[in-house]
Amino acid sequence: MSNSLSFFPSFPDYPNWKGISEQFPVEGIWLNYCGTTPVSLYTIKCINLYLEEYSKFGIFNPSFSEPQIKLNIRNYISEILKCSPEEIGIVHNTSEGMNLYSHSISIPSGKRILVLENEYPSNVYPWEHWTKKNVTLGFVSIGNSPDEFYENLRRELSKGDVYLFSFSPVHWCTGVVFDLNTVSQICEQFGTKLVVDGSQSVGHVEMDFSRVKVDFCAFAAWKWLLGPLGLGVIYISKEWSKDFQLIFKGQASVVNDSNYFPYRDEWKPAADQFEQSTSNFNDWIYFLASLHMLKSLGFDRVQKRIFEIAGKLSDMLHSLGFVLETDPHESIRTGILAIKGYKSGREFQPEVLQMFLKKKQVITAVRLGRLRLAPHIAIEEHHIKKLESYLQEFLEK
Repeated sequence: MSNSLSFFPSFPDYPNWKGISEQFPVEGIWLNYCGTTPVSLYTIKCINLYLEEYSKFGIFNPSFSEPQIKLNIRNYISEILKCSPEEIGIVHNTSEGMNLYSHSISIPSGKRILVLENEYPSNVYPWEHWTKKNVTLGFVSIGNSPDEFYENLRRELSKGDVYLFSFSPVHWCTGVVFDLNTVSQICEQFGTKLVVDGSQSVGHVEMDFSRVKVDFCAFAAWKWLLGPLGLGVIYISKEWSKDFQLIFKGQASVVNDSNYFPYRDEWKPAADQFEQSTSNFNDWIYFLASLHMLKSLGFDRVQKRIFEIAGKLSDMLHSLGFVLETDPHESIRTGILAIKGYKSGREFQPEVLQMFLKKKQVITAVRLGRLRLAPHIAIEEHHIKKLESYLQEFLEK
């Protein structure tokens, strides 16, 4: 798909990334991009263009037709995931996508569902209803390294009763990255379906669904893809969707849904079924504008920049004597840095450090006893220097 969308203004190249933070006027230093993300000036400009046109033409606005906007979003996401646009659907959040999927599939009695330990609730709660249907919900230990986790997974799947494994390729608390290709191969070896919570990985690390076998994936738009709160995406493989039908039926669930009579029984393809009725079109414009901005910069280039700026942030933290969760795994490239202590062995109190930084308008998060920092393209080198001065002040207290 072309980088140009005629109804959106062009976005600057920023060949060396200098000055791109001006597109993100959030006050202070935002280091929680794996949590929620501030809106860019470019996205605001695009939304205003849409609203101005909508004020004149309503739903008949000439530049922003619903089918075309949806197609563009699907095309961008399919480029990121390297899949077919027809395998992409738009929902409100990860929990909704996971719940709709979980309640619409069949799992034989006596089987097990596995998830990663300490998973985010949106990848746990949607599976709990199966425990009332003689299906067990269990957890796989992460262990002390990705390799240990792979062995733990093999051990569980080798028991022969695991129907489905659902996991996040990037741990939301620690930033540790698990190789999706390795996990997919293990699941294929034992005939286990693979479901992915992609909220911490899509737009952050490589997700190539043309090379790995993933049956279903759901993720939030408002993290690494810089989209709006309250919008999510699902992927459902063509292979798995052949016999798939949601338990919910809405106005938009059927073919030719704009003609309301006679009532119809023919369902849309699987991914379309997740969009059951009128969507929040304002969020679609917001999301498309953010995707278009990222595409203009280059999806792969953005991912490399996230790793680059996270690497510089990591070097600075190490120079001050902090210990990171990923220190034992030097080969892991991640944009999520989890501080878990000091090299000196002094007591580490993440909540105290978080509150100190918040007073300096530095936004971080505390997860599993670690202080989590997650930069994106809006973070430049001068932000790291300023953060370094704040941390030095804290350490000298």
